[in-house]
Amino acid sequence: MKTLTKHHTAKLAYLFLATSLGLGISQSASALDCDAATAQVKTMICRDNMTIDQTLERSIKSNSQRDVGWRSFQEEGYIDVERAILVSKATELHYRWRVHNDGSILAESERAEKLCTNN
Repeated sequence: MKTLTKHHTAKLAYLFLATSLGLGISQSASALDCDAATAQVKTMICRDNMTIDQTLERSIKSNSQRDVGWRSFQEEGYIDVERAILVSKATELHYRWRVHNDGSILAESERAEKLCTNN
């Protein structure tokens, strides 16, 4: 899978500094919630200097597809964020990313991985 990240330098610097100073950060303090994880995925820069959300919106409109919406699934240590698009009565496309508690974002589906490539 292709690793994708978005400006987490400040958060990581804070965590490093806090750990170095022995301030002790609880797991829940550094963990993301579903809304924050979804926002991170939506605002990642994708192709043509557009965000993932803008890229998918353009695809939905230009192909007359139906947007099923964003969903998130919280697990231990990460949150999966997914956008589903209905292309016919029986076919849905799923784009899924995994947002880890450290802020790193991985494309979890082949469609998500290919979305931001120039192929």
